[in-house]
Amino acid sequence: MRRVLLLFALLACVPALAGATPTTVSKGTVYVTERQLGSVTAFDAGTGAVVWTAKTGSTPIGVTRPRGTDRIYTTDEGSNQMSVFDRSTGALLHTIAMGPQPHHMMASHWGDRIFVGEFGKNEIGVVDTSTDTRLAGWAASPLPEARTHAVWITRDGDDLYAANTRADRTKPGDVAHLDAHTGRLICNTPVGVDPSEILATPNGKRGFVSVRGENKIKELDLRGDCPQLTGREAMIGLQPDTIRLAKGEHTLVVTLRGTPAQISLLDTKTFAVTTVDIPGHATTGHHWLSANGKLTFVAVESPAGVVVVDNEAAKVVADYAYPSPPGGTRAHGVFYEPNVLR
Repeated sequence: MRRVLLLFALLACVPALAGATPTTVSKGTVYVTERQLGSVTAFDAGTGAVVWTAKTGSTPIGVTRPRGTDRIYTTDEGSNQMSVFDRSTGALLHTIAMGPQPHHMMASHWGDRIFVGEFGKNEIGVVDTSTDTRLAGWAASPLPEARTHAVWITRDGDDLYAANTRADRTKPGDVAHLDAHTGRLICNTPVGVDPSEILATPNGKRGFVSVRGENKIKELDLRGDCPQLTGREAMIGLQPDTIRLAKGEHTLVVTLRGTPAQISLLDTKTFAVTTVDIPGHATTGHHWLSANGKLTFVAVESPAGVVVVDNEAAKVVADYAYPSPPGGTRAHGVFYEPNVLR
């Protein structure tokens, strides 16, 4: 009898993995794109159950649900379009023609605009969500060889930033600052080889950029017209990509495109780095935080899925498999919302 009780006690200490429900996962919905075969899936965030799966265009990269809408948007890089889906059912509503290779994107705080890095050129696509039309393409660099990878719109809606790499990604890139109302390019600041993503803190005074070609995170002062590197930086891991602030801005969560699958947690005060291993997968895609910032939902590859990381414990607490069919191995874009679809 004592052996049985001991066995139950040991099992109770095992983290919830492989589709089981972690006790710390808050309710909500996680949307994940799969770029090998082209699809987007809505998962129940608390259980990993698949709510719906829909076909996108070719090579979907990003996914978002702008505030105030009941629609899900994907950037379909291989089809030069965005796909728009009914949030509840996954029904395809229509597509939006975009510039070349629409890549990382971000909706404004009010949900009226979506800004898209168009990776095939030096441009930001601007989408009006009231009409689902591309309003404009704003130059993010005066250099024709620049390639706009990712964007960030500040909470107040006044400032727009972009991470620009180059057609030759071994060359130094920059961070652009634009007027988010007019698209006027204000400044470009060199930040290192192959910058991937840019993030501004909620007050808009401080920023971080992932510099993929140098395996670094670098800090920026955003208080002037031109973003300025502060000199604080950290070796973060192989090929850093998407970045999110958690724990009251004290932790920067960074996905790594290297192998094996890992993410890193950066203490924004000390710049100390904690690496989180993600067993059973080859690499990571994008990520998003839970509403309270305690959890990170990470797209993973080979096999495709989404894992849940407890940021405080720095460990994986759940692993949800991508549905098959449609199959595929390359889950990539992620967006979390606290609302449960059903």
